[in-house]
Amino acid sequence: MTHADVREQYRLANQYKALAFQDRPYLGSPGAPAQDETNTSSTWAHLNGGFLVGYEYTRWWRENRALRTAAVIGDWSWLNKVRITGPDAETFLDRISVKDPTRTEVGHTLFTPMTGTDGRIAIEGLALRLGEQDFLFTQSGAQYWLAVQHERLGLDVTLEDQTADWSCFAVQGPRSPEVLEVALGESFRDLRFSRWRRTEFAGCELIVQRQGVTGEIGYELLMDTSRGAAHELWRAVREAGAAVGLRELGFKAQLIGHTESNMPTIIRDFLPDRFDRAKLSRFARLWITPEEFDVLDQDLTEHLVTPAEVGWGYTVDLDRDGRARAFPGRDELAREAGHGGPAWTFRGLVWNPDDVGELFADQFRDAPAPPPPDLPWGQFRMSFLRARTGDDQVGWASAWAYSPTLRRLISNARLDREIPLGAEVTVDWGGPGAGGVPGEPTRRIRATVAEQPFIPHHRRDDVPVGSPGTPT
Repeated sequence: MTHADVREQYRLANQYKALAFQDRPYLGSPGAPAQDETNTSSTWAHLNGGFLVGYEYTRWWRENRALRTAAVIGDWSWLNKVRITGPDAETFLDRISVKDPTRTEVGHTLFTPMTGTDGRIAIEGLALRLGEQDFLFTQSGAQYWLAVQHERLGLDVTLEDQTADWSCFAVQGPRSPEVLEVALGESFRDLRFSRWRRTEFAGCELIVQRQGVTGEIGYELLMDTSRGAAHELWRAVREAGAAVGLRELGFKAQLIGHTESNMPTIIRDFLPDRFDRAKLSRFARLWITPEEFDVLDQDLTEHLVTPAEVGWGYTVDLDRDGRARAFPGRDELAREAGHGGPAWTFRGLVWNPDDVGELFADQFRDAPAPPPPDLPWGQFRMSFLRARTGDDQVGWASAWAYSPTLRRLISNARLDREIPLGAEVTVDWGGPGAGGVPGEPTRRIRATVAEQPFIPHHRRDDVPVGSPGTPT
């Protein structure tokens, strides 16, 4: 299949009103030929962009542990990628993002939350500055949201959906630097966090950027897919990492690391404010079963959040050069800051092991039981669970997951900011938020409020030069 064929397949795969599997195809990610060699589950997961990714290569808990003890390679190629070019490219990004892009230089990557008119997050992603007026923005839904903003602003920019043109392989873990050195034949130990540089692999352009969505030292590999050789890069990393215990990270375990490392994620932790309110329920229905949605007793707008509510207040640049910046929701965010911040704060919850054990025991008793936890539950499903003190709701628990490293069920939570660290709350398990329906038993599970991240971050750590694995 030529690259032109792949781009056409990608275009067809994103015709969401077309008939799936007939008019709307699914296609392997750029790494699929190599992934098929080791995807022992023989199961493929589908996300946006039409891409299929390996579900479980070895065992999901061993894949997660390798992230913390050695290294993993995971596939995020399904993230949409939009090239922003033209005389007004920087101004365009400045006018739609809470973060000021004018402070970046070529070679920098900028984390760029974008908000709607109410100051709620519409989308967030990474913007690589490739040139003075040239950016590559990566995140699900980027091609739609940026087009809406382009129409609103009318600036002189060109937007090109390049999702099919780049891989996005994440090599993460404490031994990832030496894995890359063996696979690519050069050292990236001097690369600082949120910086990138170009190299070449198999005759193709390769961008290596220092990122750590899992909290570990890590890199993202964006390889030009025009020659169809990105699977060779996946295979090379897999082979280079064998000596240090690298594992391929399947989709089943992929998002456990998000919860462990305090990475708020759309759908799992909050809903995006990029639709008319009437269309928000249509989006939510994509991530919950019809029977659960029909009895859902939640106001979906409660899950629209400001950057500060999920711990991203530091990204909001309200002013530039002494003047108020102009971006959607700016006044609302200034008002929030003026009131001392949001009423909610983003925390972690460590679920009580005895209560969790009883929940599992319920499944083996001859009596009606609450819904069984689906381990590892690291996937994209909408599940917002009420958190309480006594009978009073004090927030929402989200993105719950079993951590093989911590040997606990953990979750994120948006809680009343007056709830202190170390406090005990209960989480409502059961009902539509946890896969149940009315009339089924529920259980309240005790949980301790914890600071995040659950596992200390190392993504910004300096990497010693000359340590094992450095090419000579």
